[in-house]
Amino acid sequence: MASIRRSPYRRGEARPAILEHARAVFTERGYHDASLAEVAARSDVSETLVYRYFGSKTGLFEESIISPGRVFIDRFLADWDNKQTTPTTEEKVRAFVVELLDFVREYQGLILAWALAGRHGPPEIATDGNHGQAVRRLASALTDTEGDDAEMAVALSMGLILSVVFFTDVLFATGTANRDPDRLTDAVTRFVLAGFLSQLGPSER
Repeated sequence: MASIRRSPYRRGEARPAILEHARAVFTERGYHDASLAEVAARSDVSETLVYRYFGSKTGLFEESIISPGRVFIDRFLADWDNKQTTPTTEEKVRAFVVELLDFVREYQGLILAWALAGRHGPPEIATDGNHGQAVRRLASALTDTEGDDAEMAVALSMGLILSVVFFTDVLFATGTANRDPDRLTDAVTRFVLAGFLSQLGPSER
């Protein structure tokens, strides 16, 4: 008589555990070489359960790798919507830069896996309209305007922040003052803010 496999998780625990192990697998293997079988094995669940929760490898990638970025944007925008006073563009941009720096530093592996998947994974990962929509939402919230200039300002700011975090070891020598995280955060904030406002022009600030 075949033995019944018991889940090592209580109700509600399996899905987050699968996502945690999926992040590790996608980060280590990349999208192309990752498999749902390995994610299931590391999670100590059946591959069928992984399919039941996420539908496909692309679905699991979306939930484990891309979703944290969307959660960050949703939370950032919700925080500003709940403010009692109306912040200036400068205040919002400064907060955005500081919070995005912290987010990228924490999730470097996930962001790199996403970037590589955009080149070597299925087309929908790179061309998903939700990504552009997120930039538009940020542009509208940060500037109270819509249009190409505002979106360009947000996209370039995000690109600079990503580059600074990923290339810290290349750009800043170990042991120098510019390597200090607080000094670096302040410098990036001032630099991005100046470029952001310059891109918008006086009439859109």
